Amino acid sequence: MKLEVIKSYTLAILVGISFLLTFSLWSYQSNSPYLEEEGLVNEEEIDLGGTTVTKKSIVQPTSIIFNKYDNYFGFSDPGEREDLYHDIQTWVLYNFRVTDANGAPNEGPQVELTFPDALPMEMIPSIFTVNNTAEIDMPENMFFQRMFISLKSNNNTLTFIFLSTDGKTQVKADVNNTQKRELLNDYMVKLTGLEEYTMIDDPGYPIYIPINPVDITKYYLDSAIIAPDVMKNILFLDPAEVVENVSDDNEIWYQDGQRSMRVFKNKLSMEYINSQETVYNPMSVTDLLDKSINRINSYKGWTDDFRLESVNTAQNNIRFQMYYDGYPVFNPDNLTIIEQRWINDEVTEQRRPLYQITDPYPESFKLESGNELIKYLKSHQTYNLTKIEDIQIGYRLYSMESLGNSRTLTLMPSWYVKMDGEWLQVTIDSENVNRKGVS
Repeated sequence: MKLEVIKSYTLAILVGISFLLTFSLWSYQSNSPYLEEEGLVNEEEIDLGGTTVTKKSIVQPTSIIFNKYDNYFGFSDPGEREDLYHDIQTWVLYNFRVTDANGAPNEGPQVELTFPDALPMEMIPSIFTVNNTAEIDMPENMFFQRMFISLKSNNNTLTFIFLSTDGKTQVKADVNNTQKRELLNDYMVKLTGLEEYTMIDDPGYPIYIPINPVDITKYYLDSAIIAPDVMKNILFLDPAEVVENVSDDNEIWYQDGQRSMRVFKNKLSMEYINSQETVYNPMSVTDLLDKSINRINSYKGWTDDFRLESVNTAQNNIRFQMYYDGYPVFNPDNLTIIEQRWINDEVTEQRRPLYQITDPYPESFKLESGNELIKYLKSHQTYNLTKIEDIQIGYRLYSMESLGNSRTLTLMPSWYVKMDGEWLQVTIDSENVNRKGVS
């Protein structure tokens, strides 16, 4: 009798263990959609070794300007600009209201923040700290690219003004914080860490650039090459079925029939295309940004400092620009961007770098003044000031010798102008800057 009882208990325990194991397998979720779907690769094989980001960290302004009664000042060090913006993101906004506007406000001292592309008003709670988010009714289909912080009030209140891109509507919110008001007021009065800027008043948005020559650092960088096989594991449903070929010009191609990935001959970048034919619906800015961030986060694909550059909802395209030391990094061969196109919740096109910056070697450098730049632009017919969309100080990336799985890079400071949606390098003194291109 006792033996039968022991058998019964043993059987019950085994059934219970079986049930738990089955439930665990059913409920397991992987960070990678492909890994979850097929179970063909492990997490180490789809990890680029970068970081993860949020909308708050990847959506940043390209400039913060202090307007002191039509005298303009900006940060000498972009790192201090970033520190102030991250602090602003923690200030609690309340009392939201929508009012009519007649262009940009100009009611005394104010701080102006400009973002690289238009953002939907509904994204405000995602990139700033908002009190009672559920109670805020943001206007639909309304975008802003410039934001102002007004110090007009005599009390402790700061007024945030998000100006619609057509300049006819504004969303206002308040911040009641004596310490933060004093912080901005100190910048206005003492100008600590600031330098004078001049404004180029174009038909679109005003552009602000520093008047005097700019002290900036030139860099030589070591970089580690990312193995293309990791991207193959990420982008293809079944990596084992992918065929690899090397072309006559030393480019590597990965293909499975419908999908192809091209690794360029310098091994520093790749391009992926899914050639499926399908009808797609335009996505919203928020959806594109959320899906792109989550997808790249899933394989830790933010291998350097990238920030949102542009969103094209008509084509479902999104682009992120590399930054270094607070400045955007440009390259004519697109070695400094991550770009995606989405169709029906799937990445159908992607371009990105295949390297990660490691050790920097700095060198002092002085860039021509904004006044020199304006004089140069006015004297060359190539640059029509009325058609320039933006002007930035940036780095031009040059690739140098390759040593095994590493590559030496150079970041050369330069002026850049944006025309027709593209960034163009401006060469003022060609004798001091090597313009031979990327090797």
